[in-house]
Amino acid sequence: MIPLWAQAFRFIALGDMPYRDGDEIRFEQLIQSINRSQPTLSIFVGDTKNGSSPCSNEYLQKIHRLFNTFNQPLVYTPGDNEWTDCHRPSAGAFEPSERLQFIRQLYFSDTKSLGKNPIRLNRQADIHPRFKEFVENAYWLHESTLFVTVHVVGSNNNFSQFTEYTRRNQANLAWLEHVFTITKSQGIDHLVIALQADLFYSPEQATSLTSGLRDTIALLNQKLADFAKPALIIHGDSHRLIIDQPFSDPISKRTLDRAYRLQVMGDQQIEAVEITVDKTKQSPFSFRPFLIQP
Repeated sequence: MIPLWAQAFRFIALGDMPYRDGDEIRFEQLIQSINRSQPTLSIFVGDTKNGSSPCSNEYLQKIHRLFNTFNQPLVYTPGDNEWTDCHRPSAGAFEPSERLQFIRQLYFSDTKSLGKNPIRLNRQADIHPRFKEFVENAYWLHESTLFVTVHVVGSNNNFSQFTEYTRRNQANLAWLEHVFTITKSQGIDHLVIALQADLFYSPEQATSLTSGLRDTIALLNQKLADFAKPALIIHGDSHRLIIDQPFSDPISKRTLDRAYRLQVMGDQQIEAVEITVDKTKQSPFSFRPFLIQP
């Protein structure tokens, strides 16, 4: 018999949906399929709509209701389409900061995840008084795996709105510093970090002074090199399934062979990814596409 501490578990990652008229039915079918599969939890990595569709209260509330139809815990980290891009006329010409405030009030009203059987989350807002508005940044433990969400989004992380970007970037970097400290103090075996932005869309994102992702990439490279245990960074944004190892040691420039990146599909592909974590294996993360089941 396999001891409890060594048993594998499964979770689901998905994002960038539903984007079009008619996609909501398929999204509901995907949720139903996930419920039948009974994973430990699911993580939605942002973009609950496309960048040009209305950012209305009614739509955001509808997605919130759908998230709460997940039988297992559903943890959500916001994407750019549901707030930074809402200034577009086609999206309703909203003030992005107002949309972010509404999202925080709606999706992050307490310390629990979404879903019918929520779990308790440890939120940056409750740990760092300096960053009390960042209710969306959270961590939680499942056995010896540390899960983390951090609010890094596409559209260059809203760098053009420099005041907002600077504040959130400071909070995000402080949060990542904090959770990597936890990996040492609590003897974490595996680390999973979920965010929305595609950190590797262009090499310039890691070097350009006008990149809103440069600081995040630099800190992740440094901390993942120090962690030196299996880690998985999950994101969406670019709508194509990718599993690779793009992180590198900032000094030696060698690939970090224990750090993985999963980019989920989305947009026209109303599909998810099932991740299995098996601590008995040298490479504990395994992946398979999760499709709507008949």
